[in-house]
Amino acid sequence: MHRSTFLLSALLTLGANTTWAQSTYPSRPITLIVPFAAGSGTDIGARVLAKDMGDILKTPVIIENRPGANGALGSAAAARAKPDGYTLLVGSATTNAVNFSFFPNKLGYEPQSFDVVAGIGTSPVSMYITADAKWHNLAELLAYGKAHPGQLRCGSGNAVTQVSCEIFYKLTGLDATTIPYKSNPQSLTDLAGGHIDFAFSDASVAKTFIDTKKISPVAVAASRRYPAAPEVPSFLEQGIAGFEITAWTAVFAPAGTPAPVIEKLNAAIRKSSHSPEAVQLRASSGTQPLEFNLEESRHFVKQEIRRWAAYVKSSGVKPE
Repeated sequence: MHRSTFLLSALLTLGANTTWAQSTYPSRPITLIVPFAAGSGTDIGARVLAKDMGDILKTPVIIENRPGANGALGSAAAARAKPDGYTLLVGSATTNAVNFSFFPNKLGYEPQSFDVVAGIGTSPVSMYITADAKWHNLAELLAYGKAHPGQLRCGSGNAVTQVSCEIFYKLTGLDATTIPYKSNPQSLTDLAGGHIDFAFSDASVAKTFIDTKKISPVAVAASRRYPAAPEVPSFLEQGIAGFEITAWTAVFAPAGTPAPVIEKLNAAIRKSSHSPEAVQLRASSGTQPLEFNLEESRHFVKQEIRRWAAYVKSSGVKPE
């Protein structure tokens, strides 16, 4: 075959494949791997997303929880999946930013293992205490902790909240111990039971505990009060500057997934953020949508990887 004829044939084939991918995808159920346990903040949002995506794409979207190893087990499984758009990862600041600095070369995946599809939502992390604690606010907790060095215990359910504990100690000079859990719901359950003294978590997980008056927020890790909880002061207001910790979730596809498939998924996920269920979840959990196009989504994740690398270095935490 003449070279020019061959090139023309290849281009026509590529165009046909692209058109095919756009017109026939999806033709079977899509699996969303959630690398955390059921009931976690990531899981709660993923279930609303799955329903909305299913309605928009006219195909079942199935949630598969694969928790373990700080979200690394499920994330690595998603990275190994066939890059055809039928297995996706509902990733987070933990799995797709913090873990790269926490466990370099030990995850079973890396940033290049994924194509960013779309953002879902973001919210600052807050500190919580039990409703019947000896202290009623941040100042009283710090006063007690400094008068009793080494006695306070901070609960963390993922890499984001573990770094939160450590940065908090560094900024305040507090001598306390971090108690790691497999998930934030477990951490807050122990907090409510009085087994630990305070904990960091995203608002979506904490809501149930707050509604039942088992725990109370004392500070939000943001530069200003959060609109969903205007009664909770920021750390900055309470004299602790430079403490801004944000939790977020986003959808990722195995690297090499066809661009038309990713574009279709991005459009569906952005549309899903306007569903009544998604709007209600954000209102109740205090999250904000991440309605980014593909380029904005990729830029956001790159920036977060760099930001969390700096946080981890600053915290001095050395995970085992």
